[in-house]
Amino acid sequence: MERFSVDGVAPARRRHHWNDIVSQAFPNVAVDPGEDDFSAHLVRQPLGQLDFAYVHSGPATVCRLPQGRPQQPEEPYFKIHAQHRGSSLNRQGGREAVLSEGDWTLCDSRSPYSITFAETNQMLVVKLPQSLLTRRVPDPDRLVGMRMGAERPESRMLLSMLRSLAPQPDLPGEPGWTGAVADILLDVLALAYRSDTIAGTTGNGSGAAMDGTPTHGALSHWTRQVRGYVDANLRDPGLNSAQVAAALGISPRYVQMAFASLGTTATAYILARRLDLAATTLRSRRDASGASISDIAYDVGFNDLSHFSRSFRAHFGISPRSYRASH
Repeated sequence: MERFSVDGVAPARRRHHWNDIVSQAFPNVAVDPGEDDFSAHLVRQPLGQLDFAYVHSGPATVCRLPQGRPQQPEEPYFKIHAQHRGSSLNRQGGREAVLSEGDWTLCDSRSPYSITFAETNQMLVVKLPQSLLTRRVPDPDRLVGMRMGAERPESRMLLSMLRSLAPQPDLPGEPGWTGAVADILLDVLALAYRSDTIAGTTGNGSGAAMDGTPTHGALSHWTRQVRGYVDANLRDPGLNSAQVAAALGISPRYVQMAFASLGTTATAYILARRLDLAATTLRSRRDASGASISDIAYDVGFNDLSHFSRSFRAHFGISPRSYRASH
């Protein structure tokens, strides 16, 4: 077991020292602390083919570097990021997972990701070799960045096990013991994902798991329904996730999860679709004398011309008037 801390290091050197520690445990990862005078600890312990780490840190942003210094070749691996205390925002593959105490998510070490801690944070991290994980979870890439909530029994089982295995000096080191523990952990992990991704209805006949989480088949269905409703009602200025949920007869949580499966949110998706519709209209009406910029903005669902202009420029890099002129 290895223990590291920056508390005995001068504040001016802590940032550099902490990055050296983190890069040894997690290659090609950089940390940007919120302030120089921060506190951070890392305890690391191998457990057979798995690698456990407990990380305690002040406010910071962690990100995987696109390119790092050459490292000794190692097998690709995934990581479980389990929230022990505090909260974090995890981004990868177009998804955002906000983790509270007891939540967890899967991270692919090969792809860019970021984790943001707004406050003091404690996280349990488990490195899983890709070959070991894919024996239980055949296609882990499609699960990366999904929040697995503490309200689910499988998640509670996993977190209870991780907390009991958090690095400590008296864990047996025999290969038979560590191998058995790894098998149990991977079985629980596979069970958690199986309950979230198995198609069809489960238990309550609604296309949802017993905790109200839509199954994979149900989520795909409702995602199509949600997108269809939004696209058909874009011109309604009052369109929002609550309206979508009420119109389709599903819960607001279903709507949130449908957009999360697309790597976005209801607000961001509606805004992007309105801007695309506005751009199409600007091109098609470029010779129509009666179609002003404001007419088009209001027609596609905006009720604030300034907001439309700012959003259009941010999305397309050019003002609506210049966009029309260039087309």
